[in-house]
Amino acid sequence: MTRKENPYDVTLETLDSIKKKFPSLKNLLSKKTAFLGFDGFVDYLYTLAKSRKSLEEWEKMESMKTLAQLISEISGSSTNIEIILKRKVSGGFVANTCKAMNGLGVNVNVIGAFGYPKINEVFHDFLTNEKINVVSFCNPALTIGLEFHDGKIMLSNFENLYKINWKFIVDRVGIQALMDNMMPSDIIGMGYWSTIPRFENIWNAFIEQICPSMPRLEKKLFLIDLADMKKKSKSEILRMVKVIKKLNEFIPVVLSLNDQETIDISKALDGVKALDPEKKKFEDFIKGGFSINQELNLSYLVIHSPHFATISTPRDHYWVYEAFTSRPSYTTSAGDHFNAGMVVGLSCDLSPPEAILLGNALTAVFVRTGFSPKFRDLSYFIENYLTYLKEDIPKFPIN
Repeated sequence: MTRKENPYDVTLETLDSIKKKFPSLKNLLSKKTAFLGFDGFVDYLYTLAKSRKSLEEWEKMESMKTLAQLISEISGSSTNIEIILKRKVSGGFVANTCKAMNGLGVNVNVIGAFGYPKINEVFHDFLTNEKINVVSFCNPALTIGLEFHDGKIMLSNFENLYKINWKFIVDRVGIQALMDNMMPSDIIGMGYWSTIPRFENIWNAFIEQICPSMPRLEKKLFLIDLADMKKKSKSEILRMVKVIKKLNEFIPVVLSLNDQETIDISKALDGVKALDPEKKKFEDFIKGGFSINQELNLSYLVIHSPHFATISTPRDHYWVYEAFTSRPSYTTSAGDHFNAGMVVGLSCDLSPPEAILLGNALTAVFVRTGFSPKFRDLSYFIENYLTYLKEDIPKFPIN
């Protein structure tokens, strides 16, 4: 890619500018602190077998469309699909975003559903990391993730998260502990809204009980990840939007949406044209984020996909291409890695397009390796970003 693909495409000039800032970025990241709450998941990530000839020789089911076709063909009868465990891992907004931020050297305070009264073994690596401060107040949810090259299917049991509201958090954690974890943080992140039924209760309590006592809120960032909204009604989405707009009056909000979440929120907003995912070259997404943020008026409205990311302020709008691969090794947590890179970039005073390019790079390394990249990995990818843009390279050398 050597030319602008649309009027808002700033990929090439952003790549040039971020390379100049990279030498000083590592030191800036090490001085940043983030707070993340309040979910927690134990993730079982699987590949599906399309066919098997022997114990050693089997064919992977590469595409979600293959699974959909199989289900359609056997409807009314039954079948058996073999699943092969790739890994059992800590998951969810808090754990995934924490791992991504911590890999870059950021200090992280987490209050999450990691196990209560005993922390689940998959979260034990957090306890031994001196840059992560852990408070656990609830048992985790469970996700079975079926991963394909063109997407993933998440089968989740959210039951343990349904009890979470502000009173439950305060009763288990204490208001002073919440203040102690949030006060020194440059970034406050909360997700996933769609999995915790009373999330607006938490945001409203944050406004009423935390904001009045917290200085320099205008210097912090409030990251929100909504997660899949398919189960939510229009009225629920509009109620959530109202609270987020209120939040933005106290602290700069960074609302991050993937492509599907963007479509869903565009359908709910009366003043926005619903986005069409079938348009060629992502045509409806070119200015889609800016149109949505003209309605929401948030400090930052971010859209991310495997192919591109955009970021919109109330005045400006930018597009940066992702270094896409059609053969990712892992997809679960890709969005969390993007969010981590993007929001710490903004916190380190990168420009909005530089921040989403940093998020793109973090995601690109993760989907190729399954590991949260260290700063040296990120630096290597940024240096070779154009190569990965021009070629579909599924591998990345972890140093």
